Amino acid sequence: MQHQHIKLSNNLETLFVNAPGSTAASVQIWFRAGSALEDKKNEGIAHFLEHMFFKGTKNRPAGMVAHEVESFGGEVNAFTSFDYTCYYINTPNSKLSKTIEILLDMVSNPLFANNDLLPEREVVFEEFRRAQDHPGQYSFLKIQKNCFVGGYSHPILGNQKSIKNFTVEQVKKFRNKYYNVNNALLIVAGDLRNKSSLTKAIEKYKIPNGPATIFPNFSLKQRAKIDIHCKDVRMSQLTLCLKSPSYTDNNATSEDLAINCLGHGDTSRLYNKLVLETSLANTSSASTMYMAKGGAHFIRINFPHKHFSKVIKIFQQIIDEVLYDGLKESEIKKIKKQYVSSKIYEKEALESYAFSLGHGFAQTGDIHCEEAFIEKMKKTSRESVNKALRDIFEREVHLNLQIPKDESLQKSKLVLEKFKNYMDTKRHKLKQRKESSDKAQKAYSKYDSKAQVIRLKKGITLIYRQNTMTPTFILHSYVKGGLSEETKNTSGVYNLLSSVMVQGHNDIPDSTIRNTLENCSASLSGFTGKNAYGLTLHGQTEHLPELLKHFMGSLLSPDVPSKELEHEKEMALRALESQKEDATKICFRAFLKSIFRDHPYSMNIIGTQKSIPGITRNMILSKHNKNLKTKEIVITYCGDSELEDLMSFLDPYLQGLKARPQSNTIAKQHKPVEAQEIFIPFDRQQTQILLGFQAPSMKSKDHLYLKMLTTHLSGQSSDLFVLVRDRLGLCYTVSPVHFMAVEGGYWGVYMASGHDKVSAAILAIRKILENIQNNGLSQKEFNRIKKMIDGQNLLNIQTNDDYANIYSVPVLHGQNIDFFYDRNEAIKKLTYDSFQKNIKKILGNAFNVVIVGRDK
Repeated sequence: MQHQHIKLSNNLETLFVNAPGSTAASVQIWFRAGSALEDKKNEGIAHFLEHMFFKGTKNRPAGMVAHEVESFGGEVNAFTSFDYTCYYINTPNSKLSKTIEILLDMVSNPLFANNDLLPEREVVFEEFRRAQDHPGQYSFLKIQKNCFVGGYSHPILGNQKSIKNFTVEQVKKFRNKYYNVNNALLIVAGDLRNKSSLTKAIEKYKIPNGPATIFPNFSLKQRAKIDIHCKDVRMSQLTLCLKSPSYTDNNATSEDLAINCLGHGDTSRLYNKLVLETSLANTSSASTMYMAKGGAHFIRINFPHKHFSKVIKIFQQIIDEVLYDGLKESEIKKIKKQYVSSKIYEKEALESYAFSLGHGFAQTGDIHCEEAFIEKMKKTSRESVNKALRDIFEREVHLNLQIPKDESLQKSKLVLEKFKNYMDTKRHKLKQRKESSDKAQKAYSKYDSKAQVIRLKKGITLIYRQNTMTPTFILHSYVKGGLSEETKNTSGVYNLLSSVMVQGHNDIPDSTIRNTLENCSASLSGFTGKNAYGLTLHGQTEHLPELLKHFMGSLLSPDVPSKELEHEKEMALRALESQKEDATKICFRAFLKSIFRDHPYSMNIIGTQKSIPGITRNMILSKHNKNLKTKEIVITYCGDSELEDLMSFLDPYLQGLKARPQSNTIAKQHKPVEAQEIFIPFDRQQTQILLGFQAPSMKSKDHLYLKMLTTHLSGQSSDLFVLVRDRLGLCYTVSPVHFMAVEGGYWGVYMASGHDKVSAAILAIRKILENIQNNGLSQKEFNRIKKMIDGQNLLNIQTNDDYANIYSVPVLHGQNIDFFYDRNEAIKKLTYDSFQKNIKKILGNAFNVVIVGRDK
C-alpha cells in the first residue's frame, strides 16, 4: 500500500493510503487530545465532546450522520483515550467521497445545541454507571486514582458531578483549544483512483486553528500504594502496576519485550506456571500502556480467592527464577515474531492498517513510529531485555487487589502486605547490586570512550569495552604466570596447562563442550605467554550465558583429564621434533638463548624432551589452583553486551575468588652475551640470519625509538626491502623484528638468504644500520614515520580481539589501560633531535648474529 502524507490547502494534514482494488475504505480523523488535558472542573469533557460531535450539523441534524452512513452499509464510531481521540467511518469504497464529506462536516461544523446537551449528559452518566458496575473497568479506575498523577488520575468518562454539569460553553472552549488543525490528522484509505476529486472534497472543510498540544509527563505516585476492594465478583484479580518509559525511549523496546515475555500468551512464564501447570489461576497477562510522555507496565492474574496465597508463592518463584537466570533467547524471539506478525496481519483489513498509522500519529506525532519500534525491537539483544527486566523490578510496585465481597479484606491485606515486602526486598537487592557495580573502582580510557577498567576485588580486574556494531564478543582471561615462572624441570608446564584447561570442567567432558561450541559457532582455546596464561572465547552475544559456563568452568575448575593430558604431552613432543627441522625456529631459539641466557625467556615455551614427560596432572592442577588463589587475574570483555548484563552473568562465578595482593611484576636479572656470532650447521638451500640485541622491559622509553625504527625499516618501500632485496637480490624475505615484554625484549633484523650470499647479506644490513647510527634519519623520514604509525594503528586495531590484546597485558602487569595509546602519544610528541640522539645511542649496542645454514 502506498502512502502520501501532505498538508492540503485548508492546512489539514492528510494521509492518503492507496489500496488498489479494495472494495472497502476507511476515513479517520485523529486528534492529539484527550482526557489527560482536562482540569478538575472539566473531567470527562473530552469523552463528552466525542458524544456531542455526533449530535449533528446544520446539514445533518441529530441522528442523520449515523443514518446516512448506515444507509449505504457503513459504520461510524469514535473513541477517546488519555492522549488522543479518533472519529472514523468504515465504508464501501464506492461511497468514499460521500464518507469524507460526512466525517469532515461532523467535526468541522458541529451544532453543540443546548437541547442536545441535557439528554446526552444522562447518556454519558449511564455509561459512567456501567463502568462502575464492570469489575475490570472499576479495577482500572481504582488504579488510576491510587497510582496515576495529574490528568491521568481521573476516569476518562469523568465523575458524576462533572458529567451532570457540563455546559455548551465548556464543550466549545475545550474543542477550540485542542481539537484544532494543528493537532489533527485525516486518514483516507482505500482505492484512491479518484484522489484529485477526494482532495477537493476535503479542502471544502475547515477545522479551527489553535496551538499544538503540549502533553503532561505521565508518572506514578512516588509512594507505592496497596488497594484492596470488594466487588460483586466470583474471582479475585491481582494487578501490579510499574512505571515504564515512553514509547520512543531508547529502553522502551527492551522493557516491552521483557514484560511480554513474562506474561503475554499461553506459553509465557506466568501463564504456563499459574494456569497450565497448577490450575491455580484462570488467566494471567502482562502488557504495557503507553502515554504521550511515559507509560505503565501491568501484570494481571485472575484466580479463585482460595488460591491467593499459592498464587503469590508461585509468582515469587517465577520472579526469582527469571531475575536470576534471565529470559531465554527462544522466549524473546517468540515475542518478536508476534509483533512482526501482528503488523502483517493488520494489513488484511484496511481499517486496521489505517488505525495503526493513526495511532502512531496520536502516540508520537509520527505515523511510522510503530514500524520503527518493531525494527528496533528486532535488533534488541537478550542481554538488554534481561537488563530491562531487572530495571522494571527495581521500581516501586503499586498493587491492586479486587476480591469477592464475601471474602475477608483483613486476611487478604495481610497476604498482600507480605507480598509487598517481598517485592520491596527484591527491589532493594537489585538496586544494591547495581550500586555495587557502580561503586566498583573504575578507570576510564582517555582515548577510547567505550573502554574502562573495573577493579572487582583487589587483584581481580575486569576490562570492559562495549562495541555495538556487531552482536559478537571476545572474552579473555589472563592469569599471571607463563614462561617466566618455569624452570628447567617444569619447562612446558604452562603450555600443557593452557591446552588441557579447555578439555573438560566440573565433570563436563570435552565432547559436550565441543558440541556446544560448534552449535553456537564459537571457539574456546587456551594460551600461554611470557608472563601470563589464560583463555580466549569468541562467540555471538545471544549465546554468551551458555558459553560463559564453559569459559568460567574451564578457568576456575578444569578437570585436566589424564587421557587428554597424555595426548597433549605427545603432541608437544612431536612439535619439538618438528622444530628440529625448522631452521627459522632454530635461529630464533639460538638468538633468544644468547640474549636471555639463564632467564626463563630463553626457554622453549613448549618445553623440552626431558621436562615434558615429568609433568603430571597433580603438578598442573596444583600450580593452577595456587595461581587462582594468589595471582592477579584480568578478565577482558569486548562486545555489545551492557556492563550490567555482563556483571550479572559473571558475578556467580567470581564470588568464590578472594582478593589477593597487587604488585608490579619484578624482572629477573640476567646479562646477555654481547657481540656473539653463532653458527649452526644446517643443510638447507637458504640460510637463516638474525642480527640483534637485547632491549629493556616494555616500560622503557627505548621502545618508542625502536618502534619508529621498525616502522622505518618495514614494508616494500623500506631501505631493507629496496636495497637488500630488490637492488642486490640477496634474499626473498628481510624484515626488522621488535619484541617487548614485561622482563625484557629484543630488536633485530631477520633475513633468509642463499647460503652463498650470507656474507654480502650481513654486510648490507650492517651498512644500513651503521648509516642510521652515524647519521640518523632525515626530518622528512622522521615525519613520515609518525604518519605511518598513525595509519597503521587505524588499520590494525579494528576487531574486538585487537582491543582486548592491547589493553589486557599492560593492565595485568600494573600499567593503565591507556598504555598503548600513551606510547603512541609519546611518539607523536617526540622531537626530531631527541629521536636522532637516542636512536644513534641504541644502535650502538653490540649485535649478536645467529646464522643457521650450510658452512660458510
